[in-house]
Amino acid sequence: MNQNSIFRIVLRLAVILVMVPCVSFAQQILNKPVDISVKGQPVSAVLKSMSEQGKFYFSYNSNLIAGDSLVTITATRQPVRQVLDQLFYNRFQYKEKGDYLIILPVAREKSFHVSGLILDDETGKPVDYASVYSRQLLVSTLSEDDGGFRLRIKERAFPIYLTVSKVGYGDTTMVINSTEESARTMRIQPKAVDLDPLIVRYSEGESTWLGRLFLSQRLRAQSRNIGRFFVSLPYQASLTPGLGTHGRMSGQVVNKFSLNVAGGYTAGVNGVEIAGGFNISKENVRYVQLAGAFNVVSGHVNGVQIAGFSNNVLDSLHGVQISGFSSMVRKRVDGVQVSGFLSRAGGGIAGAQITGAIGLIRNGGHGAQISGGYNQVRGVFEGVQIAGAANNARDSVRATQISGGLNMARNIRGVQLAPFNYAKRMRGVQIGIVNIADSSSGASIGLFNIVRKSTSNISVYATDIAPLNVAWKMGTHKFYSLLMAGTGINGNKKVQTFGAGFGREFFPFKKAGFFVEILNQNIYLGDWDKMPSLYRLQIAATYKLSRHFMLFGGPSYSIYDHDGIETKKGYKQFPPSGYPKIDLRSQKVSSWIGWQAGISWRYGKL
Repeated sequence: MNQNSIFRIVLRLAVILVMVPCVSFAQQILNKPVDISVKGQPVSAVLKSMSEQGKFYFSYNSNLIAGDSLVTITATRQPVRQVLDQLFYNRFQYKEKGDYLIILPVAREKSFHVSGLILDDETGKPVDYASVYSRQLLVSTLSEDDGGFRLRIKERAFPIYLTVSKVGYGDTTMVINSTEESARTMRIQPKAVDLDPLIVRYSEGESTWLGRLFLSQRLRAQSRNIGRFFVSLPYQASLTPGLGTHGRMSGQVVNKFSLNVAGGYTAGVNGVEIAGGFNISKENVRYVQLAGAFNVVSGHVNGVQIAGFSNNVLDSLHGVQISGFSSMVRKRVDGVQVSGFLSRAGGGIAGAQITGAIGLIRNGGHGAQISGGYNQVRGVFEGVQIAGAANNARDSVRATQISGGLNMARNIRGVQLAPFNYAKRMRGVQIGIVNIADSSSGASIGLFNIVRKSTSNISVYATDIAPLNVAWKMGTHKFYSLLMAGTGINGNKKVQTFGAGFGREFFPFKKAGFFVEILNQNIYLGDWDKMPSLYRLQIAATYKLSRHFMLFGGPSYSIYDHDGIETKKGYKQFPPSGYPKIDLRSQKVSSWIGWQAGISWRYGKL
């Protein structure tokens, strides 16, 4: 005999051993067949005949069954249970104990249904989407299109008070004192009411696209109808909105602990709320709210709010908000916003906003705004803006703006640091390649500094280095940068020079003054690969010929670093002869006192 055959035999024996007790159990008292055929006989005689046939005993309360009642019944080879149900019309339940069959009263069903019709008291027409609910039992339903409703009541704790509510109608209360009063027709009166601002606010969360997507129309209608009623309870557990421990009344309950599998809909949280998908709260949230996808809160959040995708608070935040994609607060943020893509504080901020791409703040505040892409703030803001691409301060800021691309500000007291900076009114420092301002009382440091309302000018002048020089001076009289280029006009003393520097103007008198400039120039002497450096301090007296033209002239001090570079034939020798020399005790560095003189055309508009 092979192993497969042995295995099949053992398996059959195991099945038989399992089935035999089941069969014997199935042949217990209630399943034993009996034959009964009586007409006008006492119940006690029928029970005695059944017990004798089945070899068991009945046990029951004589007050429960009247043994002398006369009955007529016929049954052929029917189970004891079926004969008893026929005899007593399914009024009892049965329990086996040894050789005894105990007859017990049927467990009384605690729940019952209240049904009825909701009508408009003035027109007599049915009222649809009216809420019928119990404040004590936290059960509710909505009337249908024909005004009818059906509400299941779990406890028979009479009296039961039911309230009928609908926006545009006065609340009406009905009292249920017994199951016989469970069918009602209610007439409710139209009432012109001013909407409570809180009700409007609480319904805003339901009106968001996420609320409309995940909350049914019936839930949203009920929330509007009974928006003034809220209750606090210890906990809630739900699968989806409306399918949980509080049913359709979940939107009226503030919970200390809420656990939602797919999603939850509550009045608020005063503890901890966790959802695998989403949380939607009509009121306020305190302490902790966690969701795998998103959180929507119509009130304010005081604590920590974390979502895998999005957080949306329609009031204010005091705490920490973290999301994988977007963090949105309609009003003020006191704390920290962190998101993977977008953060928005609609009513100002006191804290930090950190986002992967875009950060937006309205109504100013103070703190830090940091993003990988673009930051924008409106209103007075104090702190720091740091962005990978651009910062934009639409109003007045007292801040430091740092970006990898562009900084923009309307009115800034602080520092702008970026390749490109723009300020409508600059009262600080701009550092970049291109700095632009409409007006400035600060300093712009960069290659190109353009200030529309300024003392910027173009100067044509001669120096001891080159007889013809042109300089573009950009900025204000307090601080300006300059780019210059110069050339010689003598064929035997050729020279080309170009460089950059910065300076400041002083005007102690209306038309007369002076300026101080520091420059760094490169001098071409026949070899572009080997060019000496010249460091120059220039001081010149100035006189205004008119609003746009100014004469200047004065001494200069030059330090020439040639590093052993030989001057090509036909090019000018440095240091130039005939000027006072200052010995620096170096063969590679020399210095002398020179001069400059010229005229400036001031194109800036003061």
